[in-house]
Amino acid sequence: MPGSGSPGCRFCAIRVVVERALQRGHQVTALSRDPAAIPPSEHLRVITGDVRDFAPVAQTIEDAHAVISTEGTRTILSAMAAGRPRRLLVLTNYGVAESRHRSLYVAASWLLERSVLRDKEHMEALVRPSETEWTLVRAPIVTGGPRTGGYRTGTDIRLTFTSKVSRADIAEFMLSELEENAYLCQGVSITS
Repeated sequence: MPGSGSPGCRFCAIRVVVERALQRGHQVTALSRDPAAIPPSEHLRVITGDVRDFAPVAQTIEDAHAVISTEGTRTILSAMAAGRPRRLLVLTNYGVAESRHRSLYVAASWLLERSVLRDKEHMEALVRPSETEWTLVRAPIVTGGPRTGGYRTGTDIRLTFTSKVSRADIAEFMLSELEENAYLCQGVSITS
């Protein structure tokens, strides 16, 4: 599960995914620039490195069955090109690609976070034609709230200014999607 190790929402999301995956009994390998930021666990192997560097990414995904990512997609796709693993889940933003609806929410998002959303559109454009079995998870405002299980997902959900979801619910959904494969090669929105 590559992640940058840098502070911020996306790293927090990956840390929550790692914690939840361990709780569910998965063997996890995580990539971090700061391994001390990830609490040790018997079923966790932490690789030190940057998600933009091919060698540590390749080492991280070497024996993986799936990859969950919030950034570094170009490098991850290059490392996955060898054919294993095939499954890729990427956390992205609502309001890009086909979720870029004409709505006040999307317009405001582009006004306030144009560079972030451009990066996410570019990332999605890299993932879509890849040889992976991808799922793009599009989140609205992400909170530090608890796992509720009360989230909704779908390819045609329209989010609004009140849309939000906790990192814990994102983690739960991403891990469930790894098992269920309900949204293979699709972008799926999530909200509570």
